[in-house]
Amino acid sequence: MSKKPNNASPAGGSKKQRQQRIRELARQERERQERHDRRVRWAWQGGIGALILVIIAVVTIVIVTSLKPGVAAAGPKNMLSDGIVLTNSDNAIVPVKTDAMPEGGTPTPTDFSTFDDAVSVVVYLDYMCPICGQFEQANGEMLTQLVASGDIVLEMRPISFLDRMSQGTEYSTRSANAMAAVANYQPEAWLDANAAMFANQPAENTSGLTDDEIWSILQSAGVTDESVKKAIDDQTFAKWVGEVTQRAFDENVPYVTGDDAKPVSGTPTVIVDGQFFEGNIADSSALQAAIQQAAGGDKADSGANEGDSTDGDEAKSGDDKR
Repeated sequence: MSKKPNNASPAGGSKKQRQQRIRELARQERERQERHDRRVRWAWQGGIGALILVIIAVVTIVIVTSLKPGVAAAGPKNMLSDGIVLTNSDNAIVPVKTDAMPEGGTPTPTDFSTFDDAVSVVVYLDYMCPICGQFEQANGEMLTQLVASGDIVLEMRPISFLDRMSQGTEYSTRSANAMAAVANYQPEAWLDANAAMFANQPAENTSGLTDDEIWSILQSAGVTDESVKKAIDDQTFAKWVGEVTQRAFDENVPYVTGDDAKPVSGTPTVIVDGQFFEGNIADSSALQAAIQQAAGGDKADSGANEGDSTDGDEAKSGDDKR
């Protein structure tokens, strides 16, 4: 039998060859790992870059959206001027019917020159405002009688600047929204509903009335249309109420011109025949005198003079400030 030569290489090659193979395998493994690491880095870098781009895009959209003027909310019917206008027909009080302000639209001030010789009276009010409650108690019945007789045309403008006084329930907005719904669905009941809301007025710094309580009060005043209830529940006109309030405090009152023109600064704000009423709002004779003077009567003969009721504690138009 022949024998293997003594100098034959062991299986797998010589020691040097085995070392070379090991070094080659190690090199290949390093290169593979390096390629893997590069792919991971590229993926991370690409992912972070994409995330940064997404963040930039989102921030840009937010900024552009915030700078873009908002689209004005649609308003209720019969309040195209931002208020409901009440006049007379055959010795009865009737609302002036108007279309609703469309979404993106602007209010149209009332043209009081179309109402013969009637004196215009415009009232800005907030249903949480205690001085507005005093105004209604002192003047509500008198104004109602003057509308019915055709002596005045009355425009009522509910706003909501006292939301901060209702412990977070936004009672001013909710109540004005409810009255906007009355104007939209059952405007002939508006004056009675307004009187009922003030007769049940909550105190400032309380949560105010609940939506169900508001609906119950409106029902007691003759509001029967269930669409009003739905609008209360859905807050249908709440955004519009907020925009009406903003316009009142940012823009000059549309019915006062010249040097006297200015925005509303509080409630109640009362305008008689284009002039801010500065008398005591809790004295009906003072307001009656201003109306009589605007109609061309003798103020001194009206039985009241604005100055007669003036004292340090009188409540004047616009006293409840923003």
